[in-house]
Amino acid sequence: MRKSVFIFSITAAVCLLATACVRADEDSVVVRYGIGGGKVGEVKEGMPAFVNKDMVVTGLPRELLGKAISMHADKWKQSGVVLNVPAGKTVYVLIDSDDDPNVKIGLIKQSRAIANSVLRATGWKRIDDGKCYIDSGAQPHLAVYQRTFDKAIKLGVPQHGENGVWIVADSLQVDNSHTQPPSGPANIGSRDAETDSNVGSHSASGPTTRPVSAQVTIKALEVYIQDSGAMVGQASDATLTLTRGEASRPVAVTFVTKIGDQMGLARDEALRYIRLSYPNWYVDTAEISFEDKYVNHDGGSIGTAVGTMILACIRGVQIDPNLAITGDISANGKVRAIGGVSAKLRGAIASKCTITAIPMENEGQLVDAVTYSGPNVAMDTQVIGISSLEDALGIVRIDREEKLRQAIEKFASFQAAANGKPAYLKTKDARDRLTAVLAAWPSHLSAKVLLAVAQNKQPHTLSAAASYYYVSVAVRPMLDQLKQRSKENSAQPPSATVKNGLADLRKLKFLLDPAVRPLGDAWARYLQAWDGLQRGEVSPESYDRQRQQLLDEMVKEQTDIETLQKMVKEGV
Repeated sequence: MRKSVFIFSITAAVCLLATACVRADEDSVVVRYGIGGGKVGEVKEGMPAFVNKDMVVTGLPRELLGKAISMHADKWKQSGVVLNVPAGKTVYVLIDSDDDPNVKIGLIKQSRAIANSVLRATGWKRIDDGKCYIDSGAQPHLAVYQRTFDKAIKLGVPQHGENGVWIVADSLQVDNSHTQPPSGPANIGSRDAETDSNVGSHSASGPTTRPVSAQVTIKALEVYIQDSGAMVGQASDATLTLTRGEASRPVAVTFVTKIGDQMGLARDEALRYIRLSYPNWYVDTAEISFEDKYVNHDGGSIGTAVGTMILACIRGVQIDPNLAITGDISANGKVRAIGGVSAKLRGAIASKCTITAIPMENEGQLVDAVTYSGPNVAMDTQVIGISSLEDALGIVRIDREEKLRQAIEKFASFQAAANGKPAYLKTKDARDRLTAVLAAWPSHLSAKVLLAVAQNKQPHTLSAAASYYYVSVAVRPMLDQLKQRSKENSAQPPSATVKNGLADLRKLKFLLDPAVRPLGDAWARYLQAWDGLQRGEVSPESYDRQRQQLLDEMVKEQTDIETLQKMVKEGV
């Protein structure tokens, strides 16, 4: 249920650029980790390397001592960091060195080489004397980089080494409010599940209301992120239960189970909007529970579901049990874009949801889903766009307005005509039916996207963000497999994982955004060369050429600001 915008670094390192801003001390550098959280410590000789790992850093440059350092909550689970740097500040970065004498060859060394090359190419100057170590027995060597910023900037620092990345500055803050877990739908923070915006025991100024319904249920879409980076969606019942009371007052809406910060913030934003019209309720308690109550939950995309349930209770609206919904919410009642659209749609289809409501701002991600997976992702459930909480309430209710009801019926008729007939979508009858759906309801996104397919007007390539994402998902399992083979010094034939990954890259070749295609090609050639080198079928010289080409493309990826900005805008 998470709203995040991802930049997927194709060395299996992900740089998270969230859409929210952090208010911080004007003199502090703000650090946000792509995965998980962290805390700020002081740079000392023999300091801990991680918050929860018994490892220390030694041999630090003297100029770093006494400064602030960000320490990640766990090793191997980072995805790079995003920095907000005030003007005039000097920042230091510690990453795994590319000249560590303990690392001779293999994917670990190549991964480190990429990270160091990217930093050098983007203005960071290496300053360490080659004696900075993590003391974990093998004592891997760290590289220290420095950069001074003339003006305020927001930038990403990738993690390509196995030990992560540290940020050092005179003053630091770690932003733990929008963390992304490596798997599962939630990252449970310190927020109390009972916490709500300031709610007192006395009535607020404004009208009072007696909610018509005591309980409503809606299917909310959420995403699990696997170790490979692939997203798996599901529809989960969320239920709001009200206990009616005799006093009229502002009521705290609480979650029965522990939640993460993003979900709490989304709930609060929905309430800010609703309390403008309904500040006081004759209610003692208002509690939200989940169908899968033993699983952790987080993510801003619950916001629209929460707001819709509250309004449905207040107004006595009956919610369609065959509908799923997703969308972040702002305090003015606007529905905002979310991530993981394709996965969430697949989850809705798997749960046999006939209608799925998503933010209108995510139309581009629906187009990506159809481009990659085919038209069925928009055909097997009716995807309808929503722009506001009132839009959402109009979509989820069973007694819908006439034009929307007609559009849904017309699309259902189209679905029946297309069932089992792959060529039907290209017929005049299909185009006429889809046109009629859009005439009745212009925000019927399934009809809009499928009509473009029927008219041969759909994009033939993915967006930049989706391109990076799908390449990352294809590459990640192969990296783990080849890394293991390197440790075993194995010359065995390519595994099914490697074969399938290369097949995925070949499938992607002509689907990738033109700006990303060279990177996808470089990855395919590199992995083939690495596999061939392990089996003695590729010369070291040939392997080195493919390695250098991949390094060059990786540097372009990290320094192509225009593409990065495009990815931030589009999401995945």
